[in-house]
Amino acid sequence: MNKQIRKLIIALKVLTAIFLVGVFGYMYVEKYTLLDSFYMTTITLSTVGFGVIRELSDVGKLFTIFLIFSGMTVVVYSFGVLASFLIEGEFKKYLKGVKMKKEISKLEGHFIICGYGNTGAKIIEKFIERKLEFVVIEREFEVINELKERYGDIMLFVHGDATKDEVLAQSGIKKAKTLISVLATDADNLFVTLSAKDLNSKLKVITKVMESGNSYKLRRAGADFTISTLDIAAERIFSTATEPNLVSFVDIVSKKSQLDGLRLEFIMINERSELHNTTLREARIPQKTNLVVIGVEKEDDFKLNPMSNTLLTSGSKLLVMGKEEQIEKLKKLAEKSLLERHIHID
Repeated sequence: MNKQIRKLIIALKVLTAIFLVGVFGYMYVEKYTLLDSFYMTTITLSTVGFGVIRELSDVGKLFTIFLIFSGMTVVVYSFGVLASFLIEGEFKKYLKGVKMKKEISKLEGHFIICGYGNTGAKIIEKFIERKLEFVVIEREFEVINELKERYGDIMLFVHGDATKDEVLAQSGIKKAKTLISVLATDADNLFVTLSAKDLNSKLKVITKVMESGNSYKLRRAGADFTISTLDIAAERIFSTATEPNLVSFVDIVSKKSQLDGLRLEFIMINERSELHNTTLREARIPQKTNLVVIGVEKEDDFKLNPMSNTLLTSGSKLLVMGKEEQIEKLKKLAEKSLLERHIHID
């Protein structure tokens, strides 16, 4: 909770307590009724100057003096905190925070990115380019301010420690699709993985690994994919040195994909799909979607440039390349039968 808001709440609680002391104090000391005690406490703390109901006893006068000094002190402090809260823009920040929580609560099937380092920054740029829904969890307040300045209102974030369950819950983890943990240490990424899988067992978890030997531990903790930047860099350098033509080809395809808006994606075939129990020739995917079928994966067996008589069954994954709208067409073909799609259209 914001420090200024916490101060304001404390001041209001103390003021309420003093008001109650005044009400019950007048009832006890002066034998006033509840309504008369409420009236006397109100005019005393507000210092409006109305007359007393009847002459106060000496004890009643002393009690009133105590009530005035203690009450006014808290009132002045409360107004000071409230003024600071409004003038310094804290109220506006608070409203923005409430609005952001509502926006996050509406998300479903979104991505969660834990940590905003060099890796996290690159990932965020890619997500914004693709216009995907995501939430960033970051513990450093300075980094949060940097995110606000850089991306404005399009950035949804949670300020807190991603290893804590309550912080993950604020990011909408129970309705999220994928969590990406790129924190500074393997220990933090391990804690995030454990907590995330405990809160949402269906969540896909991708985590960065600093030391290659920790990949096994993170997978045992529930990580679906572990990415070692050191291993990737070493493999890239080795491939460049020994197979430069292959690397050049991958670079050309990657650059062309970025320019033409092309994507590579795996699409799984559902049992109800019209593609189930058909061959690639019969499926006619290129004709229906204009996608290029690069490979087919069946039971961990991946075939590159598959033959036209390759049988597609439930659980088969098609590796295709094309534009987003073309991939969406294939997803519909892979998920629903022809009859279901006609019913949906009707």
